[in-house]
Amino acid sequence: MDDPRANMQDNRLIALGAPRADWTKTPGRSLGFWITLAGFVLALVLPFGGVIAVLVGLAYSMRALRVMPAGVHGRGLVLIALGIAAVTVVVVVARGILGA
Repeated sequence: MDDPRANMQDNRLIALGAPRADWTKTPGRSLGFWITLAGFVLALVLPFGGVIAVLVGLAYSMRALRVMPAGVHGRGLVLIALGIAAVTVVVVVARGILGA
């Protein structure tokens, strides 16, 4: 084959790399974070309403987490939302046990 395009040593397109997907625009990533954060704030005042809001935010975050591969840029916001959801559940359970 004598096609000059097949010469990979002098091909500068390989140095450019493959296009990268923009995972920061994953549906549910930022919306899940903000709903989870609002649910945490709401849980401090109304525990039951806060848990419901956190569960809605958690559903959005989990949907985004299933789509995003490990180690991509933008996945940290989803993991922070999961952490906030866990802290909210612990706070609500502690308030229920302490009876405050």
